[in-house]
Amino acid sequence: MKKPFLIALIFITSVTKIFSQNTFKILTPSEMQNDLAILQSAWVNLHPGLYRYNTPNQIQEYFNALKIKCSTSLDERTFYLLLSQLAEKIKCGHTFLNPLNMDSTTQSRILPKNIIPFFFEVVSNGKLIITYNLSDNKSIKKGDEIVAINGISAKTIIDSLLTVSRSDGRNSIGKKLNNINETPDEADAYSLFDIYFPFFFPSNTETFKLTTKKLSSKSTNNNTVNSISFDTRISIFEKSFGKIPVAEKTWDYKILNEQTAYMKFGTFAFWNSDFNAKKFVDSIFNDLSKRLSVKNLIIDIRNNEGGDNTGDYILSYITNKELGCDDPDRVCYRFLEIPDSLLTHLSTWDNSFKKPKDPTKFTLNEIGLYELKNSGQPSDYINPKPNGFRGNVYLLSNAKNSSAGYEMARNFRVAQLGKIVGETTGGSQQGINGGEFFFLTLPNSKFEIDLPLIYSYHANKEDIGIKPDYEVNSSQRDISNGKDTQLEFILNLINKKQNKGSR
Repeated sequence: MKKPFLIALIFITSVTKIFSQNTFKILTPSEMQNDLAILQSAWVNLHPGLYRYNTPNQIQEYFNALKIKCSTSLDERTFYLLLSQLAEKIKCGHTFLNPLNMDSTTQSRILPKNIIPFFFEVVSNGKLIITYNLSDNKSIKKGDEIVAINGISAKTIIDSLLTVSRSDGRNSIGKKLNNINETPDEADAYSLFDIYFPFFFPSNTETFKLTTKKLSSKSTNNNTVNSISFDTRISIFEKSFGKIPVAEKTWDYKILNEQTAYMKFGTFAFWNSDFNAKKFVDSIFNDLSKRLSVKNLIIDIRNNEGGDNTGDYILSYITNKELGCDDPDRVCYRFLEIPDSLLTHLSTWDNSFKKPKDPTKFTLNEIGLYELKNSGQPSDYINPKPNGFRGNVYLLSNAKNSSAGYEMARNFRVAQLGKIVGETTGGSQQGINGGEFFFLTLPNSKFEIDLPLIYSYHANKEDIGIKPDYEVNSSQRDISNGKDTQLEFILNLINKKQNKGSR
């Protein structure tokens, strides 16, 4: 799907005109130019992946073009949108404007007061399909296609949002589309759609005019629904469908039948939580070890974007040998010491990241980065557990898997621990940027941009995520019927294998 930059520019002009009528902060040219200078300096001096998919000349051209657009006063939301489109060009899933890291005053102006009363997904043919209707209009059903919102076609909406959708690499359309999904598991934070839809398509009303289409229908229906607040969306969902599964609540373990067990790990991010992920993993595999009839294990990491390295700990229970990566991460940095002019704008959870690095521990490599010596040497990084599972293992993946979610799928594939079913993951086999982070706050706009510090270098690899052994995509019909087609595919595989073995 192509990204319509001309469309984006038209909407930026529209946003500026309408927002100028409101009470949002206006940024002067000098304020924006100063912010851009700090951002460019931070990226050029610190961002390890800045030139992974762009040349220095291209980066300079992006900034030159943006400086021209910021030569007159702009509403802060227009500047936010322009910076978001700039960040997308880096092709780094960890480089983006993070509203959670802005101060509360800026958040109150930037984040929407009212949002759309639906959850929905973008399916493989590029259609927006409703998964939960939280509006008062009950004629709209799960599985209905959103053809247009406020007279704007779904294709135009998707194409516009793709210009601010973060991902790793050039071949990551699956991940970029997945970011547009409005899903319950992320209802505790504003989604990409929540934030950017009103930027591209501003409206002075508190309603959404929807054009929808039923499954297999050629005719469309027009409805007007009221917008709802962020908290109301959560409240309505939980009253109708139960508590929203977030954090450890996205984890699950159950026995599907006498021969098949299922484990779900929806995230590896448990920051500031007392949840003991490893203890939980120990407990479920301890239980599984006692169920001698279970010969098949399904591990579901769909919608797991990442977090810590719990994925490797899970893999230690399904391997019978020590595992070393065939192409270990080569750890690289852009800098050994941070310029004093940038320090005041950077925050992080570990101030050791700000300290000068020991130059004797690094070498300047062929791509111009400081590479940690011996970091690319093979190592046994996953040790098998004595009570591990030794049967058939199937991994369910989708495009949201990036960062640590992607890395678990990569390590599973490299070690050949079983079959992968679902969608190609996010991330890139060439490596991703992450591990350590600075939070760069621009002094005038107060916007924060996440800045990863470590470049995981993998030479001569494909710029694509991990492809499944069996690609299975969900459809509008699957959503309408409440069918988990990917899980059912694995269960059919297991049945066929069992039937073949019994002959």
